[in-house]
Amino acid sequence: MKSLYTIIAGLLCLVSVSCHTDFLELKPDSRLAVPSSLKDMDALMDNMTVMNTTSVLIMGEIGTDDYYLNETEWNSLTNPYQKNGYVWAVDIYEGQQCPGWNNAYTKVLYSNIVLEGLGKIQANDKNMEQYNRIRGTALFWRAWQFFQLAQIFCDDYEKETASQKMGIPIRLSSDINQSNARVSIEATYQQIVNDLTEALTFLPVLPKEKTRPSKQATLALLARIYLQMKEYGLAKQYADQCLAIADELIDYNKVDSRLSFPFPLYSLGNVEQPLFNVMLEIQVFFSYLKVNPTLLASYEANDLRFPVYFLKANNDYTFKGSYNGYDTFNPFPALDELMLIRAECSERLGNHEDALQALNTLLIKRYKTGTYQAMTVANTKNILAEILNQRRKSLLFRGVRWSDLRRLRKEIGYTLVRSLGTKKYALAPEDEKLYTWPIPDNVINLGGIAQNVR
Repeated sequence: MKSLYTIIAGLLCLVSVSCHTDFLELKPDSRLAVPSSLKDMDALMDNMTVMNTTSVLIMGEIGTDDYYLNETEWNSLTNPYQKNGYVWAVDIYEGQQCPGWNNAYTKVLYSNIVLEGLGKIQANDKNMEQYNRIRGTALFWRAWQFFQLAQIFCDDYEKETASQKMGIPIRLSSDINQSNARVSIEATYQQIVNDLTEALTFLPVLPKEKTRPSKQATLALLARIYLQMKEYGLAKQYADQCLAIADELIDYNKVDSRLSFPFPLYSLGNVEQPLFNVMLEIQVFFSYLKVNPTLLASYEANDLRFPVYFLKANNDYTFKGSYNGYDTFNPFPALDELMLIRAECSERLGNHEDALQALNTLLIKRYKTGTYQAMTVANTKNILAEILNQRRKSLLFRGVRWSDLRRLRKEIGYTLVRSLGTKKYALAPEDEKLYTWPIPDNVINLGGIAQNVR
């Protein structure tokens, strides 16, 4: 990790940040130069090509049951982690590097550099608003990366065992000599929550541009995190606070499903999207994505999610319903997810009417006008099962399915099955180790980090 972090530090001089790149140059003594002004720090945090992209959660998507490949397509995959991840293999990387790990810790490094730089600047009446926003932004981006890494590289959060199991390395400094040891899962999530809680005090309620974090985005992320931690009261609390800022939902009756990409670009008014984020394209999805037929069959005739999300290609269906408005996936929680979090948490807390009200509020915007039959306590046998069903049908390719499979595997007991020619592969609920990806080989070879056992 020490050598990797040094390499990442060097990458700073290769990435264009606005037109102010002088602070990205390496000093003659090979120590990393840091931004010295608020303008430079803003530019660093506003670098969309780095801060608003992710290749971590896409790794989880590889192992989900929302799509499938045929044998020819699988054999043609050239990247080992995509090919092996599809069949939940023990050896994922075959000695190659993991872009997701490097990508995430690059952003952590950026955030730490800015936070350290702010400590050398005197805040005053003239710069206080910008100073606070930059601080909140850096804390937010760092927490978002830590959370994504936790979904892939450590076991699911269980309150009873979180203090005993390994989490991820929590880097809070740009110093390459900082310890590389993994902290516990409990400490991992506590740092994530601490960063976001502090960010709330500094960020504006809504951003000027949806490429920047805000209070609304922070509340949305906290709701997702607490749901993953199974802290349903807190998850609902933050979902409610987020939706109190804005709760307008897209009426799918007004979305043109004939378009190749039906949703508007982030800059053109997707009202459900608090923050623009992009999962970087990979071969397994960009070239071969075919939606699971069983999932397709679960949509009812008047459910507009079907024509809005899916496009028929030969005898299969591919996915076109990205909230980014083009052919990339957005992994950040949107308001429909917040409504589903509110519904699930209300039900788990015993508030059946509130749960169904939230679910109905969402679904009436997803069905053809006049066709949706509202769910009631009287006509819905298993409210929680219905909420989870609608969650899967709404949040395809948003970076949540893998986390849901981990979160719910002991409660519901999903078994995932792949068929490739005559071979079958299965991921059962009890296969706990296969739900956690190994730390990349090159990171382990550098020393100082314990490996996950698969």
